[in-house]
Amino acid sequence: MRVIWRPRREKAELAAENGRGKVWSCAMKLRLTFLLAMLVVRLCPAVELRDLKVLYVGNTKSPRAADYKAFLSTNVARVEVAARVGFDPAKASEFDVVLLDWSQAESRGAFPPRQSPLGERNAWTKPTVLLGSAGLHMAIVWDVKGGFG
Repeated sequence: MRVIWRPRREKAELAAENGRGKVWSCAMKLRLTFLLAMLVVRLCPAVELRDLKVLYVGNTKSPRAADYKAFLSTNVARVEVAARVGFDPAKASEFDVVLLDWSQAESRGAFPPRQSPLGERNAWTKPTVLLGSAGLHMAIVWDVKGGFG
């Protein structure tokens, strides 16, 4: 004999019974993340590259700094080069993006680095591109993933 009617059970119980509870949860998280990302993209219009103000923070005496300045000056509204050693993070306030170039060769034997040229992690809010070994150095100083491997 076949059962035609069963009491209605919650979707969560059925999903768990079928082994799909975790899949459903991950799928919903993925959909929600995608929708939030699309909302952010719609609410935050992009700035044209030619309108950006870029600050390069690195070794000002290196040919690399001069090359970056020459390249960027043809593509952005304003570019300025600042020394990484002794850099004042408040100087970045008038720029849209900061490029941090930090070579391991410039560490002068002091590895791992003890402080960031950008200041404390919680105080830094400027969009930043990490060049050279800046990713490794910043991960160590700010204690984030990526400081090993």
